[in-house]
Amino acid sequence: MIDKKKLKENIKRLIEKYELSKKSFSISKYSEEETKKDFILPLFASLGWDVTNKNEVTAEESQSSGRVDYGFYLEGRIKFYLEAKSLKTDLHREEYANQAIRYSWNKGVTWAVLTDFESIKVFNVQDISKKLGDKLFLKFLIHSILKG
Repeated sequence: MIDKKKLKENIKRLIEKYELSKKSFSISKYSEEETKKDFILPLFASLGWDVTNKNEVTAEESQSSGRVDYGFYLEGRIKFYLEAKSLKTDLHREEYANQAIRYSWNKGVTWAVLTDFESIKVFNVQDISKKLGDKLFLKFLIHSILKG
């Protein structure tokens, strides 16, 4: 069971680090790898995922359409694939959503997550014939986690 108080404290620290990076203009220097290491993996670790256990979180899984950044597993079964982008990336570009969706669809996985840490988009990819906007299940900014 996740301790909600500790969860909020951890996320608050990540957000403060992110805000400092924004204020110092170093956000534009963050690569995708640095974003994953400094923000995305710590976020999912705070949410209870063991990001150091390859049976729970895999990195760079090979697929026919490329390599997905992370696969998240519970009891040996894939739950979702996550496509990470750098802090400076504009997640509104359709190509990024399509990339995340394609990775999950190709492996028969229902859920796809796209994030640059600040923004998180969750897609239900069961019906590939649906328009992109209809696949978007949930979208939120990381700051909103602290409000709940």
